[in-house]
Amino acid sequence: MGTPLLPLLVVLQLLTAPSSPAAASPHISAVISQSGLDFAKDLLVSHAAETLTPLSVPDIERSMSIPLVGSVRMTASGIVLHGLNVTNSTVAVGETGVVVAASLARANLTMGWSYSYSAWVVTVSDCGNASIQVEGMEVGVSMGMKNQNGSLKLSVMECGCYMKEIDITLNGGASWFYQVFIDAFSNHIRSSVENAITKKIMEGALKLDSLLGNLPKKIDLDSVAAMNVTFVNDPLFKSSSVEFDIDGLFVPSNETVVPRDMILGDIKYALPLGSSSKMLWISLDEDVFNSVSDLYFKAGLLQRMVDKIPEQFLLNTASWRFLVPQLYKKYPNDNMLLNISAISPPYVRINVGRIDATVDLDVTVNVLDSGKIIPVACMSVSVAVSGAAAVSGNNLGGRVELDYFSFTLKWSQVGKLHTVLVQVILLNYIFMLSSCLSYFVS
Repeated sequence: MGTPLLPLLVVLQLLTAPSSPAAASPHISAVISQSGLDFAKDLLVSHAAETLTPLSVPDIERSMSIPLVGSVRMTASGIVLHGLNVTNSTVAVGETGVVVAASLARANLTMGWSYSYSAWVVTVSDCGNASIQVEGMEVGVSMGMKNQNGSLKLSVMECGCYMKEIDITLNGGASWFYQVFIDAFSNHIRSSVENAITKKIMEGALKLDSLLGNLPKKIDLDSVAAMNVTFVNDPLFKSSSVEFDIDGLFVPSNETVVPRDMILGDIKYALPLGSSSKMLWISLDEDVFNSVSDLYFKAGLLQRMVDKIPEQFLLNTASWRFLVPQLYKKYPNDNMLLNISAISPPYVRINVGRIDATVDLDVTVNVLDSGKIIPVACMSVSVAVSGAAAVSGNNLGGRVELDYFSFTLKWSQVGKLHTVLVQVILLNYIFMLSSCLSYFVS
């Protein structure tokens, strides 16, 4: 009875685990739980079982001396593994990587056999075919991952295949030869198949490593912003999870990202989206949100010209004739526009169970007079909103609420404004934006 592969590979990982260097601080943390590892393992094992068959095994040749016959040359050729039946598979996490092991109840092989020997001046030969039944097989692979210039580098630390019992049935030829062949080739066929399966798994690991190495290092959000998705530090392997740390900050779309180690001290994350039964947990540092708001502010995109509101009549000087007489006197019955512009990047803070954001705005009141846009007043506005996101089934839901609103008059060319009326207009617009944002998140 052989040593089970899974415990052996885990022990080898623990014995060879190097000391971990001090970790740098990421901005996005993704943790794959045990259920997530099991899901990935099922996909990996299923794909491996499909790609392993049919598997050709190199031919085997042997010469041996048989009493009364002499030296006999024997060949096992065309050895092909046809079917694999995976009955159980497991995944375990060590200190430097993960171990995947699979148990196979049965495997089927076919091959051709032949022999030849010289009897005086005559060469005697025969050939036929054979079927091989493998009862019980274990396959295991131990894989580690490291951060290499912002990408993941996968390596195979241990890989093995163990076949418990094989039953060879020969067809055709002389029956006296059968047991001789089985005795001579049984162990060689076993080792050749085990080596071929191990080699095939190693080839698959190289393809997986290539796939990880070709993952994008940034994801474009639009023509302005892109998220830096280079990996920071080595993956962190725990008893039942694997954590991947990602830079996560937004950069200009035309900028080439450079992997870097970051030690930022106190990092505040949004609460993970999920529960202990979920496959994946994602945590975001508040700097992720602040980096994208800073980019949009610098690009001049955090401004909006408002010409339509639910109470549209308020955007006409006629509605203001009793409240701001000078405005109506200078611009009678003219339509109005509100130019809402951020005067600084919106600032995001992460608190328990919620995300808070504050934005300071300048709201300029403009009048459309004879096709010209004429600014007549400007107010300073401060708005604070809060929100939260949650996963429900396959949907991402959320809410956005207005927490604080205030404004002061900065300047006016038409006398003092009726601040209550302006506040109504601005609140209507902000509530409309909040409703749209909540609908978009949902």
